[in-house]
Amino acid sequence: MGEAAQTNNDKVAQKTETRNKAVEEPPIFCPVKLTEETSTGPRDPTADIEQKLQEFLSVVNEESTQLSKFLADESKLVDEVCLSLVTVIKRLGISFNFHPLDVPFRREVKKAVLNKDGQLVLTYDKDESHSAFLAEYPPEIIMAVLWVVIPELARAITTYRKKLSTRANFLEKVKKELKTVAKVIETEQAKTELRTEQNGWC
Repeated sequence: MGEAAQTNNDKVAQKTETRNKAVEEPPIFCPVKLTEETSTGPRDPTADIEQKLQEFLSVVNEESTQLSKFLADESKLVDEVCLSLVTVIKRLGISFNFHPLDVPFRREVKKAVLNKDGQLVLTYDKDESHSAFLAEYPPEIIMAVLWVVIPELARAITTYRKKLSTRANFLEKVKKELKTVAKVIETEQAKTELRTEQNGWC
């Protein structure tokens, strides 16, 4: 019986030792110290500035790429618009005089004319003048010139269309009358030829 009691005491001692080992196990390693000090501690102001600067540089890079594309597209569009404008006004045989204050010229201009060849002619004091193709001027001047010219061009095109319509109607009437006269002449000529043939057979 004494041996049985000893065995029970050994088992109890073994379980106690096992529990103590479990309690004394070292904690799991974590590379980030998740403490209130870490989550709410002060940030490095230099790091914030660098992050903001990086964001701004990224925006500048993206905008620069877009700007380069838009500038290339604008240059091409300006050339195409000016060439088309020259084709129209040369066909109409017109030029445009407009007030210098309507266009943001860098110097004081006394007179501004866009001739039928697409040359923007500027006259300064003492009759000094300068001329160049419209597309060669800065975009701000081109836009201002178009803003003035387009309404006048629309009126000129309307006038030209009415002129063509009147001319076409006149030609249509002349053609109709001439066809009528030609038909009368052809009929009379046919009758004359028929009479001549009949007289020849007699």
